Amino acid sequence: MSSTSRRTVLHWATVAALLAVTLWMTFDVAGFSALLHALVPDARTVLYETRSLPRLMGDQLLLVATASVLAVVIGGALGGFALTRTGRPFRDIIVNVGNLAQTVPSVAVMALAIPLTGYGAEPVILALVLYGVLPIMLNVIAGIEGVPPAAVDAATGVGMSPMQRLVDVELPLAWPVILGGIKNMLVINVSAATLGAVVAAGGLGMPILAGFHDYNNAFILEGALPAIALALLIDRLLTPARGKAPAV
Repeated sequence: MSSTSRRTVLHWATVAALLAVTLWMTFDVAGFSALLHALVPDARTVLYETRSLPRLMGDQLLLVATASVLAVVIGGALGGFALTRTGRPFRDIIVNVGNLAQTVPSVAVMALAIPLTGYGAEPVILALVLYGVLPIMLNVIAGIEGVPPAAVDAATGVGMSPMQRLVDVELPLAWPVILGGIKNMLVINVSAATLGAVVAAGGLGMPILAGFHDYNNAFILEGALPAIALALLIDRLLTPARGKAPAV
């Protein structure tokens, strides 16, 4: 077996293992309880009883998926606009605004949004979108600008329109860089979505928050371990088997 084949097999074996671990922690109540008992033997209660772990994981995935789709659409649109003839003069302004959005603490974004949206998923999604737009936008810009000029010239030479050139040549060549931005955004969102518990949005942050309140480390681990496994799963799943996609 060649080294490339071994790397491919190892990659997908790792993905399968992380998926199995994530599903096991989510659905095997007895087994996960035993692990938490072993890790925190002095805890009288190891599982957060207000909501089941499958429901908490479902809430987490819904928050991450909704915010990530919006971030990809908005970030992709802004990145594409910054590369157009009309948008190039505003490129630095767009990037600086994206950088500024990431400097605002996510908890502050949620607190400021609550008077407008109320408690629940909306303020969390808003915060995650603000944090997710920048890596998508920067990687779209970097990926398309990194397309070899010879490829662009060849596409133009055969009579492709700007839209055809973008869809058929530039985006496929830029895709590894864009995928790197999507991967980074998803991993960040999985972690940041746990803050949704602060505004009653559900998710894996609820047992973590309850653990802080009750001084129960088992609750904290109940929320943290599945979140870590999910983030690692997404990272491995979106990392090309033959090497990491470049990212900005």
